[in-house]
Amino acid sequence: MRTKDIVACSHLLHLQMLLVLIMHELQLKWRSMLILNLENIKFRYGKSSSLKLLQSSPIMKILRWSFGDLIHACAASRNFELAERLFTEMHELGLQASAYTFDGFVKAVISTKGVIEGMKVLNAMRKRNLKPLDSTLATLSVGYSKCLELDFAEALLGQISKGNPKLIHAFNDLLASCDFMDQPERALRVLSKMKDLKVQFNRRTYELMFSLFGNVNTPYEEADVLSKAQAAKRIQAIEMSMIENGVQHNFISMKNLLRALGGEGMIEMLFQYLHMAEKQFCIRNMYSMMSLYDTVLNTLVDAKESHAAIELFRNMKLHDVPASAATYNIMIDCCSVIRCFKSGSALLSMMLRDGFCPEACTYTALMKIVLADEDFDQAFDLLDQSMSEGIEPDAVLFNTILKAAHREGRIDIIELCIERMHREKIQPDPQTCSCVLSSYLNRGFHSTAIEALRVLSLRMISEDESVLQECKSEFEGLVHSEDSDAEVHIIEIFKDSREHIAAALLNLRWCAIAGYELSWSPEESSWTRRLSSQSLFLRRKG
Repeated sequence: MRTKDIVACSHLLHLQMLLVLIMHELQLKWRSMLILNLENIKFRYGKSSSLKLLQSSPIMKILRWSFGDLIHACAASRNFELAERLFTEMHELGLQASAYTFDGFVKAVISTKGVIEGMKVLNAMRKRNLKPLDSTLATLSVGYSKCLELDFAEALLGQISKGNPKLIHAFNDLLASCDFMDQPERALRVLSKMKDLKVQFNRRTYELMFSLFGNVNTPYEEADVLSKAQAAKRIQAIEMSMIENGVQHNFISMKNLLRALGGEGMIEMLFQYLHMAEKQFCIRNMYSMMSLYDTVLNTLVDAKESHAAIELFRNMKLHDVPASAATYNIMIDCCSVIRCFKSGSALLSMMLRDGFCPEACTYTALMKIVLADEDFDQAFDLLDQSMSEGIEPDAVLFNTILKAAHREGRIDIIELCIERMHREKIQPDPQTCSCVLSSYLNRGFHSTAIEALRVLSLRMISEDESVLQECKSEFEGLVHSEDSDAEVHIIEIFKDSREHIAAALLNLRWCAIAGYELSWSPEESSWTRRLSSQSLFLRRKG
């Protein structure tokens, strides 16, 4: 080898050492030295034949690996700018990026630019006839799972060719998104793919499986004997798989299991697993057990098993299990089932002594107790008390009064609530609209019912008049459209997490179909003006 070639090799070795140092340090001084050496190599040897001879040498292979390692380090530190500079320098030096280098670059891109830009890098790889690593596909799949693009996430995982325990997180992230989007059928396909690749389930996988498959019925269906038997069979199968893989329950898996049993109304099994959790976890972490107790208490109250809930709460206190704010709110809600305001007030005092501040849901539960006795005056007193304590009321709080007023046919209370909501700038929700509409229809006030539905639907969109006028230009065409697909387009709005706007537009469209003239200004409504002028509200406010 000639002297010039030896010098070139020396510079390349020096550069490789700097790359290794940067990989571990990622400090500014090392970056500066790297860039300086890259410029020196290009200046001295970029046009010489000696550098071309080095392309296939071990030195260049080491240098290529070092670039790849450094780009991976950039990805780990979310430093896209440096990764991009290194990737460009590789190209200018004539170094061909390997699938490993692209893997690091994709991770760096996604960490800063997002998954769509990462897909562009993947497409560039394929144009070079480079097969992406399984870890690259997994990284992209995780990105799509996080933004809930489940079709893309599943398709990318479907291209993985070999089982690798390190890729379990990608499958778990997709399972978590399936759980969030309530897509158990897709989750079954993901689990089948994991079995085909012999990717062993871990604790996180089982946590998600209990959440996905422990409950047979949808949230809107009642449990029956068949669904309970099916749920028990599923739980047994999941636990057998846990034993085979040497995985034990943790707090999250047990909590998901308890929630599933509660959803099916399987109270006996619920207590069996609670006692199992007490033996396994209670000694180690009493505060974590608190979350499990809250799950069981909530289930018992929802199932109207009030006495069982009270007994469990007493046992918690007896064994010094700390209560949370959620615990007290659940038990105050339990008092609404047994209709005991005295017990609810006592629990509120205990809550305050333990240092917890009441929340909107606390007063909602207390209101349920007094409204069970049709005591609307005390319900409004509780509403005023909550606001005086700095609690911002919400639609749920007012809906509690509205539902009771609807049951009793108290139009006056309903109108008072609606005007109070408007004065407090609290937007109604679909349940508000349903209560008001049904109450007027039950009394035969059909025109008033439609007018109230129109006004409340507009307030669901916004309480601001200027915002409503902007929405008018955007949505008025959909409301009045004679196209059969108009309602489909409105329903699409649900996917943008604007469900209240979508519900409001459907209400307005039905008002238009019924032949009622629509104004996008709620204040022009005679119903609005009448409610505003009522002296009842003013006396109550005073």
